[in-house]
Parts: sequence; C-alpha cells; structure tokens
Amino acid sequence: MTPKNLGTIFPTLIGLLIISMILALNFNTFYWADDYAILNEINEFGIFKRCIQGYYTWDGRYLTPAAFLQGAFLEMLPVEMITLLWNGCFLLSGIILFFIIKEETKNKFIGSAKIHLSLLIAITFWLGSYTHIGQTIYWATGGVYSFNLLLGAIWLFLFYSIQKTNLLGSKIGFLLFTILIGLTTQNLTIGFMTLLLLTILYDFLRKEKSNIRFNALLLLIIISGTIFLSAAPGNFLRIKEINNNAAIEGVTLWIIIKNFLFALATYLKLSFFLMLLVFSAGFVYVYQSGNKVSATIQNIIFIPKTKEQLITFVDTYKYLLVALSTILPFITMPEVVSPRTAIYFMFFLFLFIFKFISNLTLISSNTKESQSSNIIVYAVYFTAFCFIAYNFNKGTVLKKEITKRELVLKNSKNKIVNIRKIDENLKTYCYDFRDFRGNDDWAVEAQKEYFGSSKIIVQD
Repeated sequence: MTPKNLGTIFPTLIGLLIISMILALNFNTFYWADDYAILNEINEFGIFKRCIQGYYTWDGRYLTPAAFLQGAFLEMLPVEMITLLWNGCFLLSGIILFFIIKEETKNKFIGSAKIHLSLLIAITFWLGSYTHIGQTIYWATGGVYSFNLLLGAIWLFLFYSIQKTNLLGSKIGFLLFTILIGLTTQNLTIGFMTLLLLTILYDFLRKEKSNIRFNALLLLIIISGTIFLSAAPGNFLRIKEINNNAAIEGVTLWIIIKNFLFALATYLKLSFFLMLLVFSAGFVYVYQSGNKVSATIQNIIFIPKTKEQLITFVDTYKYLLVALSTILPFITMPEVVSPRTAIYFMFFLFLFIFKFISNLTLISSNTKESQSSNIIVYAVYFTAFCFIAYNFNKGTVLKKEITKRELVLKNSKNKIVNIRKIDENLKTYCYDFRDFRGNDDWAVEAQKEYFGSSKIIVQD
C-alpha cells in the first residue's frame, strides 16, 4: 500500500461515517402537505388510476415512472423508509458525479483514492444542496426529484460509454433507457436535449460523424417524452388555476427575459454555498489527480472566433449551457420556481465548475498542497457533521410535535377537533413543512379527509 493510499484511508472512514449520519436523518421525517392529498387520491382511485387522473387534471408528470413509484411508496412504506430510499437516490447521484467528472477530466484514480473522492463529492453535493433537500430528500412527495436525478445521473454516465461502442445490443438498451429519461420532468429533459445538441455540434465540427445519427435519435426520443409531459391536459388546467392563463396569453419577449433572469437569480442564490464547496473540493480533486507540472493558468475564458476555438468552447462550457437550459420551462410560469426545482440546475452547475477548475488549475505536487487538500476535506466533513447534528436535534423536537398532532387526529374520526399551529421556527433545512394557513386551507381539508374527522378547527 502506497503512502498516498494510506493518506486517504482515514478521510474515507470519516466520509462513510458522514454518509451514515446523513441517512440517519430519515428517522425524523414525517408526512406533511401533499403527502396527505396523495394518500387520499390513492385511497379513492388506486395507484394507476390516480396517475391517469392527474395527467388529465393537474400535471403531465403524474403519468411517469416516478409518479407510480411515489404512489406505491406512500401506500406501502412508512415515511421514514420512503425518505431513506430518496436519500439513497440522491447520494448515489453524488457518487456517480465523481465518475462523470472523471470521464470529463480524463483522470484516472486507483484504490482508496477513488472511494475517498467519490464520497467527498457526494457529501459536498449533499451539503451544498442544503437549500432544497428538505423538499427533495426528506419529504415523501418531493423525493421523486431525487429519483429522477438518479436516473439522469446514470443516463449521463452511460452516455460516455455508449459513444465509444458499436455493440448493437448496448445501443438498443440505451435507447430504451432514454425513453424512461424522456418521462422524468421537463427541466431535466431539456437539459439533456441541450447536451445532445451540443454533442452533435461538437462531433460535426470535429468531423466525427459516427455518433451523430444515434445522438439525433436520442434527442428525438427525449423531445417526444417532453412533448408527452407538456401536452397533458392537466398542465393547462393548472396554468389557468395558478395565474388565470397569464402564462399563455400576453407573453412578450421582455416578459420571457425577465422571467428567465428571475429564475436564474433565484437559482444562483440557492446555489451560492454549493459553488463555494465545489471550488474547495475541486482543489482536492486536482491534487489527487496527480498532475505534476509547474503552476500555470490556461486561457479558457474567451469568445470563440475560429472553428477550433468553438470546439474548445463547446467542450469547456457545455455543462454551463445545460444548467442554464434547465431554467427554460419556467420562463412563462415563474410562480412555480421553488428550491426543489433547482436540483437539476445545481447538478449540472456542479459538473461545469468542477471541469472548469480542472482545466484552469494545474498544480505541482508538494507537501504544502497535500496538507492544504487534507485541511479542506476535514473542513467539509466537519461542516457536514455540525449541519447534521443541528438538523437532527431540532428535527427530533419537530417530529414529536408532528406525532402529537397525528395522534389527536387519529382519535378524531367523525369528530370535531381543535388543532393548534406548529411553530414554524422548528423547521430546519432538512425538515421543511407547510402548516395550516387557516381553516379554509386545502391542507386542512386533506387531513380531515385522510383521518376521517368531521371538522378540523385551526387555532393560532
């Protein structure tokens, strides 16, 4: 075992401990908001019919594999197990991020360094996503975002391999998997559509035409899936209910630009800490990659003026363009921009920054840099530890309050019950919840129906 491998064993063990603690946060999860509404839909229609009903009355994403899984989980599993599975999806996406980055940067890692860096990137991605994990991991309904992210991460990792093979069986299998990707969600599929367009352009400029037709077929499949999701009758009913058809009528170029900038500003604000962490983890990655050349800065910030420069530009900035494209579904409906919708933007932004750092910074291997990279790793893990401990302790208190309310409601069948609002200061980034807004709140009606109460009276 080399000294370098020995130097990664301890951080690896700490990384595994942090991952275990992240998973342990699921002990404090609970049902809230849409969970009860979905459980009512399942009780009324069943899992399959509920998805069909939702496609025609609310959202095209009802008729997707993620929606079927969401319904099955809510019907058959306790909430703690559901969120544990969503958590596993998110962390696996983070681990796959490492292998995608490795493909992009063309670096090779062996032994414990590979495990160490994959854990570091997964934890960095989780911690940097603190602004939305309460809605995308630790929420039974919202966890479908993490499931779709995992499907997308797997597809993207396999995409690199499929470009290098001529095996017919592998290509057919990937085409079938791409159908599944087309049936995820629009702000993920549009990102892959952008990536495929850029890949086709990149291959065309380099006169490598062997994959252009295949990638065009992949693009067609994803476009078809996106149309299926977007053309759902429920989408138009939802638009009308949210903003009285303003998203369709009276749209101008200025409104589109303004909405795009609003969504971009929102996403960048949500991603600020993620960007800081990526720059830090990127330094560790560059050091561990074993580049041993004198320190230089490559000129990769430029406006392309020649074909060769355009090729370099596409290769360098493709994931930034992909990240920006995930905003496009919201340019007519900025009302639906929320922390959970930023998950795919942040995933692709993570990829772009990592590759950018790898291209920009070439370091020499010395003791000082080795110590600096270790300090960064331990700083990230210590921050994650403190964040987990804070959320777990506060979440335990919130879980008790939620459990008390549920016990009262379970004993209120066919009765009038008085419910006090739960202090929203108990919320944390991991444990989000939407409490009752008043007696005419739809959430009150959902829980009244679920628990069989004759009436729920909300007290301040």
